Amino acid sequence: MTEKNHYIAALIVKYLDNSLNEAEQKELTEWINAEEHHRDLFTEMTDPQQLTTHLQQFYAYDSEKISQKISQHIPAFNDAPAGIRTIYFRKWGWAAAAALLLLGGAYYWTSRVHNKPAVIASLPVNIEPGKQGAILTLADGREVVLDSLHNGIVASQSGASIVLSEGQLVYDPTVAGNMEMQYNKMTTPAGRQFHVTLPDGTNVWLNAASSIRFPTSFPGNERRVEVTGEVYFDVVKNANKPFIVAVKDKIDIEVLGTTFNVNAYENERSIRATLIDGSIRVGVVSTDHRKAVTLQHGQQASIKEQLITIADHQDPEKILAWKNGLFNFDGATLEEVMRDLERWYDIEVVYENGIPNSDKFIGEMTRQIALTDLLDILKRFQVDFRVEGRKLIVLNK
Repeated sequence: MTEKNHYIAALIVKYLDNSLNEAEQKELTEWINAEEHHRDLFTEMTDPQQLTTHLQQFYAYDSEKISQKISQHIPAFNDAPAGIRTIYFRKWGWAAAAALLLLGGAYYWTSRVHNKPAVIASLPVNIEPGKQGAILTLADGREVVLDSLHNGIVASQSGASIVLSEGQLVYDPTVAGNMEMQYNKMTTPAGRQFHVTLPDGTNVWLNAASSIRFPTSFPGNERRVEVTGEVYFDVVKNANKPFIVAVKDKIDIEVLGTTFNVNAYENERSIRATLIDGSIRVGVVSTDHRKAVTLQHGQQASIKEQLITIADHQDPEKILAWKNGLFNFDGATLEEVMRDLERWYDIEVVYENGIPNSDKFIGEMTRQIALTDLLDILKRFQVDFRVEGRKLIVLNK
Protein backbone atom coordinates (compact mmCIF):
# COMPACT_ATOMS: atom_id res chain seq x y z
CA MET A 1 0.00 0.00 0.00
CA THR A 2 1.42 3.40 -0.96
CA GLU A 3 1.95 6.38 1.37
CA LYS A 4 -0.81 8.18 -0.57
CA ASN A 5 -3.26 5.40 0.25
CA HIS A 6 -2.19 5.51 3.89
CA TYR A 7 -2.87 9.23 3.95
CA ILE A 8 -6.27 8.95 2.27
CA ALA A 9 -7.19 6.20 4.73
CA ALA A 10 -6.36 8.51 7.62
CA LEU A 11 -8.46 11.30 6.08
CA ILE A 12 -11.48 9.02 5.73
CA VAL A 13 -11.13 7.95 9.35
CA LYS A 14 -11.06 11.61 10.38
CA TYR A 15 -14.10 12.21 8.17
CA LEU A 16 -15.97 9.47 10.04
CA ASP A 17 -14.89 11.05 13.30
CA ASN A 18 -15.94 14.52 12.09
CA SER A 19 -12.48 15.90 12.84
CA LEU A 20 -11.22 17.06 9.42
CA ASN A 21 -9.80 20.55 9.30
CA GLU A 22 -10.44 22.80 6.32
CA ALA A 23 -7.26 21.86 4.45
CA GLU A 24 -7.82 18.13 4.98
CA GLN A 25 -11.44 18.41 3.87
CA LYS A 26 -10.25 20.05 0.67
CA GLU A 27 -7.68 17.30 0.01
CA LEU A 28 -10.23 14.55 0.59
CA THR A 29 -12.76 16.29 -1.67
CA GLU A 30 -10.16 16.60 -4.44
CA TRP A 31 -9.33 12.91 -4.15
CA ILE A 32 -13.04 11.96 -4.27
CA ASN A 33 -13.68 14.11 -7.34
CA ALA A 34 -10.55 12.99 -9.19
CA GLU A 35 -12.00 9.69 -10.42
CA GLU A 36 -15.37 7.98 -10.50
CA HIS A 37 -13.74 4.96 -8.90
CA HIS A 38 -12.76 7.11 -5.91
CA ARG A 39 -16.32 8.38 -5.52
CA ASP A 40 -17.76 4.87 -5.58
CA LEU A 41 -15.15 3.67 -3.10
CA PHE A 42 -15.78 6.55 -0.72
CA THR A 43 -19.55 6.00 -0.82
CA GLU A 44 -19.14 2.33 -0.05
CA MET A 45 -16.64 2.90 2.74
CA THR A 46 -18.85 5.37 4.55
CA ASP A 47 -21.97 3.21 4.43
CA PRO A 48 -22.15 1.42 7.83
CA GLN A 49 -24.27 -1.44 6.51
CA GLN A 50 -21.87 -2.26 3.67
CA LEU A 51 -18.86 -1.84 5.94
CA THR A 52 -20.29 -4.24 8.46
CA THR A 53 -20.95 -6.84 5.75
CA HIS A 54 -17.42 -6.55 4.39
CA LEU A 55 -15.78 -6.71 7.78
CA GLN A 56 -17.73 -9.80 8.79
CA GLN A 57 -16.36 -11.55 5.71
CA PHE A 58 -12.81 -11.02 6.91
CA TYR A 59 -12.83 -11.19 10.70
CA ALA A 60 -14.96 -12.08 13.64
CA TYR A 61 -15.54 -8.94 15.72
CA ASP A 62 -12.44 -8.78 17.90
CA SER A 63 -11.43 -5.23 18.83
CA GLU A 64 -7.91 -6.25 19.84
CA LYS A 65 -7.29 -8.01 16.54
CA ILE A 66 -8.83 -5.12 14.62
CA SER A 67 -6.54 -2.68 16.43
CA GLN A 68 -3.51 -4.80 15.56
CA LYS A 69 -4.46 -4.92 11.89
CA ILE A 70 -5.11 -1.18 11.81
CA SER A 71 -1.75 -0.46 13.42
CA GLN A 72 0.08 -2.60 10.88
CA HIS A 73 -1.26 -0.69 7.90
CA ILE A 74 -2.02 2.83 9.13
CA PRO A 75 0.94 4.20 11.12
CA ALA A 76 -0.99 7.30 12.12
CA PHE A 77 -3.27 5.12 14.22
CA ASN A 78 -0.31 4.19 16.43
CA ASP A 79 0.23 7.86 17.25
CA ALA A 80 -3.34 8.40 18.40
CA PRO A 81 -3.84 8.44 22.18
CA ALA A 82 -5.44 5.31 23.56
CA GLY A 83 -8.56 7.26 24.45
CA ILE A 84 -8.93 8.44 20.86
CA ARG A 85 -8.58 4.88 19.57
CA THR A 86 -11.29 3.81 22.00
CA ILE A 87 -13.54 6.59 20.72
CA TYR A 88 -13.15 5.22 17.19
CA PHE A 89 -14.65 1.95 18.31
CA ARG A 90 -17.24 3.28 20.75
CA LYS A 91 -18.51 6.09 18.58
CA TRP A 92 -18.47 4.41 15.20
CA GLY A 93 -18.24 0.73 16.11
CA TRP A 94 -18.17 -1.46 13.02
CA ALA A 95 -18.07 1.44 10.61
CA ALA A 96 -14.89 3.11 11.87
CA ALA A 97 -13.08 -0.19 12.37
CA ALA A 98 -14.13 -1.43 8.96
CA ALA A 99 -13.10 1.77 7.21
CA LEU A 100 -9.66 1.45 8.73
CA LEU A 101 -9.37 -2.22 7.91
CA LEU A 102 -10.73 -1.96 4.41
CA LEU A 103 -8.40 0.88 3.49
CA GLY A 104 -5.42 -0.27 5.49
CA GLY A 105 -5.51 -3.99 4.94
CA ALA A 106 -7.97 -6.43 3.48
CA TYR A 107 -9.82 -4.05 1.18
CA TYR A 108 -6.63 -2.94 -0.58
CA TRP A 109 -5.28 -6.36 -1.37
CA THR A 110 -3.44 -4.59 -4.15
CA SER A 111 -2.31 -0.98 -4.22
CA ARG A 112 -3.37 -0.51 -7.82
CA VAL A 113 -6.34 1.66 -8.73
CA HIS A 114 -8.07 0.82 -12.01
CA ASN A 115 -11.23 1.91 -13.73
CA LYS A 116 -11.62 -0.98 -16.15
CA PRO A 117 -14.51 -3.31 -15.31
CA ALA A 118 -13.83 -6.88 -14.29
CA VAL A 119 -15.48 -9.72 -16.16
CA ILE A 120 -17.39 -12.39 -14.26
CA ALA A 121 -19.85 -14.99 -15.46
CA SER A 122 -22.61 -16.23 -13.19
CA LEU A 123 -21.95 -19.57 -11.58
CA PRO A 124 -24.37 -22.36 -12.53
CA VAL A 125 -24.17 -23.63 -8.94
CA ASN A 126 -22.95 -22.02 -5.76
CA ILE A 127 -19.62 -23.69 -4.97
CA GLU A 128 -19.34 -23.97 -1.21
CA PRO A 129 -16.03 -23.76 0.66
CA GLY A 130 -14.15 -26.85 1.76
CA LYS A 131 -15.02 -28.71 4.95
CA GLN A 132 -13.87 -31.43 7.34
CA GLY A 133 -13.48 -34.77 5.63
CA ALA A 134 -11.00 -37.36 4.43
CA ILE A 135 -10.55 -40.85 3.04
CA LEU A 136 -8.92 -43.46 5.27
CA THR A 137 -7.23 -46.34 3.44
CA LEU A 138 -6.79 -49.35 5.72
CA ALA A 139 -3.98 -51.88 5.59
CA ASP A 140 -6.10 -54.33 3.58
CA GLY A 141 -6.91 -51.71 0.94
CA ARG A 142 -10.43 -50.89 2.13
CA GLU A 143 -11.35 -47.21 1.90
CA VAL A 144 -13.48 -45.46 4.53
CA VAL A 145 -15.00 -42.09 3.62
CA LEU A 146 -15.03 -40.16 6.87
CA ASP A 147 -17.24 -37.26 5.73
CA SER A 148 -20.47 -39.14 6.23
CA LEU A 149 -19.65 -41.31 9.26
CA HIS A 150 -21.00 -40.74 12.76
CA ASN A 151 -18.95 -40.86 15.95
CA GLY A 152 -17.73 -44.30 16.94
CA ILE A 153 -15.23 -47.02 16.08
CA VAL A 154 -14.36 -46.90 12.39
CA ALA A 155 -12.14 -50.01 12.25
CA SER A 156 -9.63 -52.10 14.19
CA GLN A 157 -6.07 -52.62 13.02
CA SER A 158 -3.14 -54.42 14.61
CA GLY A 159 -2.47 -52.78 17.94
CA ALA A 160 -5.08 -50.05 17.68
CA SER A 161 -8.75 -49.25 17.38
CA ILE A 162 -9.68 -46.30 15.16
CA VAL A 163 -12.28 -43.98 16.62
CA LEU A 164 -14.03 -41.04 14.95
CA SER A 165 -15.00 -38.36 17.47
CA GLU A 166 -16.32 -34.88 16.64
CA GLY A 167 -14.63 -34.74 13.24
CA GLN A 168 -11.28 -36.07 14.50
CA LEU A 169 -9.82 -39.53 13.97
CA VAL A 170 -8.04 -41.05 16.97
CA TYR A 171 -5.89 -44.18 17.06
CA ASP A 172 -6.19 -45.90 20.42
CA PRO A 173 -3.15 -48.17 20.89
CA THR A 174 -4.42 -49.62 24.17
CA VAL A 175 -6.48 -52.29 22.41
CA ALA A 176 -4.63 -55.58 22.39
CA GLY A 177 -3.38 -56.87 19.07
CA ASN A 178 -0.58 -58.86 17.53
CA MET A 179 1.40 -55.63 16.99
CA GLU A 180 2.13 -56.59 13.37
CA MET A 181 3.39 -53.52 11.49
CA GLN A 182 0.53 -52.35 9.31
CA TYR A 183 0.08 -49.05 7.55
CA ASN A 184 -2.91 -46.76 7.07
CA LYS A 185 -3.14 -43.73 4.82
CA MET A 186 -5.21 -40.62 5.41
CA THR A 187 -5.98 -38.56 2.30
CA THR A 188 -7.80 -35.24 2.07
CA PRO A 189 -9.17 -34.57 -1.43
CA ALA A 190 -9.40 -31.01 -2.73
CA GLY A 191 -12.03 -29.21 -0.67
CA ARG A 192 -11.37 -31.19 2.53
CA GLN A 193 -9.12 -30.96 5.59
CA PHE A 194 -8.85 -33.24 8.60
CA HIS A 195 -7.33 -33.84 12.04
CA VAL A 196 -5.95 -37.20 13.13
CA THR A 197 -4.30 -38.33 16.36
CA LEU A 198 -1.64 -40.97 15.67
CA PRO A 199 -1.04 -44.03 17.88
CA ASP A 200 1.69 -42.21 19.87
CA GLY A 201 -0.62 -39.25 20.62
CA THR A 202 0.90 -36.94 18.01
CA ASN A 203 -1.70 -34.60 16.51
CA VAL A 204 -1.69 -34.05 12.75
CA TRP A 205 -3.75 -31.62 10.67
CA LEU A 206 -3.99 -32.13 6.91
CA ASN A 207 -4.75 -29.26 4.55
CA ALA A 208 -6.70 -29.88 1.34
CA ALA A 209 -5.17 -32.23 -1.26
CA SER A 210 -2.75 -33.78 1.25
CA SER A 211 -1.95 -37.18 2.72
CA ILE A 212 -0.13 -38.98 5.51
CA ARG A 213 0.91 -42.64 5.59
CA PHE A 214 1.65 -44.07 9.04
CA PRO A 215 1.82 -47.35 10.95
CA THR A 216 -0.99 -48.36 13.27
CA SER A 217 1.58 -48.66 16.07
CA PHE A 218 5.20 -47.59 16.62
CA PRO A 219 6.95 -50.66 18.07
CA GLY A 220 10.45 -49.93 16.68
CA ASN A 221 13.14 -47.41 17.60
CA GLU A 222 11.63 -44.57 15.58
CA ARG A 223 8.26 -43.13 14.57
CA ARG A 224 8.27 -42.66 10.79
CA VAL A 225 5.46 -41.24 8.65
CA GLU A 226 5.24 -40.08 5.02
CA VAL A 227 3.40 -36.97 3.83
CA THR A 228 2.36 -35.08 0.71
CA GLY A 229 0.68 -31.68 0.39
CA GLU A 230 0.54 -29.52 3.53
CA VAL A 231 0.54 -30.95 7.03
CA TYR A 232 0.90 -29.47 10.53
CA PHE A 233 2.37 -31.58 13.33
CA ASP A 234 2.18 -31.32 17.11
CA VAL A 235 4.56 -34.14 18.04
CA VAL A 236 4.52 -35.93 21.38
CA LYS A 237 8.01 -35.91 22.88
CA ASN A 238 9.84 -39.22 23.21
CA ALA A 239 13.63 -38.89 23.55
CA ASN A 240 14.14 -42.59 22.94
CA LYS A 241 12.06 -42.73 19.77
CA PRO A 242 12.54 -39.80 17.35
CA PHE A 243 9.69 -38.80 15.06
CA ILE A 244 10.63 -38.79 11.35
CA VAL A 245 8.58 -37.13 8.61
CA ALA A 246 9.53 -38.32 5.12
CA VAL A 247 8.56 -36.02 2.23
CA LYS A 248 8.46 -37.43 -1.32
CA ASP A 249 11.56 -39.59 -0.65
CA LYS A 250 13.51 -36.33 -0.85
CA ILE A 251 13.39 -34.84 2.65
CA ASP A 252 13.57 -36.28 6.16
CA ILE A 253 12.49 -34.10 9.08
CA GLU A 254 13.56 -35.41 12.47
CA VAL A 255 12.02 -34.22 15.75
CA LEU A 256 11.70 -35.31 19.36
CA GLY A 257 8.75 -33.15 20.35
CA THR A 258 7.73 -29.92 18.66
CA THR A 259 5.24 -28.17 16.39
CA PHE A 260 5.96 -27.47 12.73
CA ASN A 261 4.35 -27.13 9.32
CA VAL A 262 5.32 -28.89 6.10
CA ASN A 263 4.26 -27.60 2.66
CA ALA A 264 5.14 -30.06 -0.08
CA TYR A 265 2.53 -29.59 -2.79
CA GLU A 266 3.62 -30.76 -6.23
CA ASN A 267 2.77 -27.43 -7.87
CA GLU A 268 4.75 -25.30 -5.40
CA ARG A 269 8.24 -24.12 -6.29
CA SER A 270 9.91 -25.72 -3.27
CA ILE A 271 9.28 -27.90 -0.24
CA ARG A 272 8.99 -25.75 2.89
CA ALA A 273 9.34 -26.82 6.53
CA THR A 274 8.52 -24.11 9.08
CA LEU A 275 9.31 -24.52 12.76
CA ILE A 276 6.67 -23.09 15.08
CA ASP A 277 8.09 -24.28 18.40
CA GLY A 278 10.92 -26.55 19.53
CA SER A 279 13.61 -27.78 17.16
CA ILE A 280 13.70 -29.91 14.02
CA ARG A 281 16.46 -31.23 11.80
CA VAL A 282 15.77 -31.10 8.05
CA GLY A 283 17.82 -33.44 5.88
CA VAL A 284 17.98 -33.81 2.10
CA VAL A 285 17.99 -37.43 1.03
CA SER A 286 20.59 -38.13 -1.66
CA THR A 287 22.25 -41.19 -3.13
CA ASP A 288 25.78 -39.90 -2.52
CA HIS A 289 25.51 -37.62 0.51
CA ARG A 290 23.09 -36.11 2.98
CA LYS A 291 22.76 -32.43 3.74
CA ALA A 292 21.02 -31.42 6.96
CA VAL A 293 20.24 -28.25 8.89
CA THR A 294 18.73 -27.67 12.32
CA LEU A 295 15.96 -25.09 12.53
CA GLN A 296 15.31 -22.81 15.47
CA HIS A 297 12.10 -21.05 16.49
CA GLY A 298 10.54 -19.05 13.63
CA GLN A 299 12.85 -20.39 10.90
CA GLN A 300 11.77 -21.90 7.60
CA ALA A 301 13.77 -24.26 5.40
CA SER A 302 13.03 -24.15 1.66
CA ILE A 303 14.34 -27.12 -0.30
CA LYS A 304 14.68 -27.04 -4.07
CA GLU A 305 16.86 -29.40 -6.09
CA GLN A 306 18.70 -30.51 -2.91
CA LEU A 307 19.57 -26.91 -2.01
CA ILE A 308 18.41 -25.80 1.44
CA THR A 309 17.69 -22.11 2.06
CA ILE A 310 16.95 -20.83 5.57
CA ALA A 311 14.66 -17.85 6.24
CA ASP A 312 14.24 -16.32 9.70
CA HIS A 313 11.32 -14.63 11.50
CA GLN A 314 8.40 -16.42 9.89
CA ASP A 315 4.93 -15.25 10.97
CA PRO A 316 3.18 -18.25 12.58
CA GLU A 317 -0.25 -16.68 11.99
CA LYS A 318 0.41 -16.61 8.26
CA ILE A 319 1.90 -20.12 8.13
CA LEU A 320 -0.98 -21.64 10.12
CA ALA A 321 -3.81 -19.54 8.69
CA TRP A 322 -5.17 -22.57 6.80
CA LYS A 323 -5.33 -24.62 10.02
CA ASN A 324 -7.13 -21.77 11.78
CA GLY A 325 -9.80 -21.42 9.08
CA LEU A 326 -8.32 -18.44 7.22
CA PHE A 327 -6.76 -17.47 3.93
CA ASN A 328 -3.70 -15.27 4.52
CA PHE A 329 -2.58 -13.67 1.26
CA ASP A 330 0.04 -11.28 2.67
CA GLY A 331 2.82 -11.07 0.09
CA ALA A 332 1.15 -13.62 -2.20
CA THR A 333 1.11 -13.37 -5.98
CA LEU A 334 -2.03 -13.89 -8.04
CA GLU A 335 -0.73 -17.34 -9.01
CA GLU A 336 -0.22 -18.31 -5.35
CA VAL A 337 -3.71 -17.10 -4.43
CA MET A 338 -5.23 -19.14 -7.24
CA ARG A 339 -3.41 -22.30 -6.16
CA ASP A 340 -5.00 -21.94 -2.72
CA LEU A 341 -8.44 -21.50 -4.26
CA GLU A 342 -7.98 -24.56 -6.48
CA ARG A 343 -7.26 -26.77 -3.50
CA TRP A 344 -9.91 -25.41 -1.16
CA TYR A 345 -12.82 -25.09 -3.58
CA ASP A 346 -11.91 -28.10 -5.73
CA ILE A 347 -11.84 -26.02 -8.91
CA GLU A 348 -9.50 -25.77 -11.88
CA VAL A 349 -7.81 -22.44 -12.61
CA VAL A 350 -6.80 -21.75 -16.21
CA TYR A 351 -4.93 -18.69 -17.51
CA GLU A 352 -6.32 -17.76 -20.92
CA ASN A 353 -3.34 -15.73 -22.14
CA GLY A 354 -0.68 -16.36 -19.54
CA ILE A 355 -0.56 -15.23 -15.92
CA PRO A 356 -1.38 -11.51 -15.64
CA ASN A 357 1.16 -9.19 -14.10
CA SER A 358 -0.10 -8.00 -10.73
CA ASP A 359 1.05 -6.49 -7.49
CA LYS A 360 1.28 -8.78 -4.51
CA PHE A 361 -1.78 -9.14 -2.34
CA ILE A 362 -2.23 -8.35 1.32
CA GLY A 363 -5.00 -9.30 3.68
CA GLU A 364 -6.69 -12.16 5.46
CA MET A 365 -10.16 -13.63 5.15
CA THR A 366 -12.21 -16.57 6.33
CA ARG A 367 -12.03 -19.83 4.39
CA GLN A 368 -15.73 -20.36 5.09
CA ILE A 369 -16.80 -17.91 2.40
CA ALA A 370 -18.65 -19.32 -0.63
CA LEU A 371 -16.78 -19.10 -3.92
CA THR A 372 -19.36 -16.72 -5.41
CA ASP A 373 -18.74 -14.25 -2.59
CA LEU A 374 -14.97 -14.59 -2.86
CA LEU A 375 -15.08 -14.02 -6.61
CA ASP A 376 -17.17 -10.92 -6.02
CA ILE A 377 -14.38 -9.63 -3.78
CA LEU A 378 -11.73 -10.43 -6.40
CA LYS A 379 -13.83 -8.62 -8.98
CA ARG A 380 -13.50 -5.45 -6.93
CA PHE A 381 -9.74 -5.61 -7.31
CA GLN A 382 -9.82 -5.91 -11.07
CA VAL A 383 -9.07 -9.61 -11.34
CA ASP A 384 -10.75 -10.41 -14.66
CA PHE A 385 -12.13 -13.90 -15.21
CA ARG A 386 -15.02 -15.99 -16.36
CA VAL A 387 -16.42 -19.17 -14.88
CA GLU A 388 -17.36 -22.33 -16.75
CA GLY A 389 -18.70 -24.98 -14.38
CA ARG A 390 -15.87 -25.67 -11.92
CA LYS A 391 -13.29 -24.02 -14.15
CA LEU A 392 -12.12 -20.49 -13.33
CA ILE A 393 -10.56 -18.87 -16.40
CA VAL A 394 -8.33 -15.90 -15.55
CA LEU A 395 -8.15 -13.34 -18.34
CA ASN A 396 -5.07 -11.37 -19.30
CA LYS A 397 -6.10 -8.35 -21.35
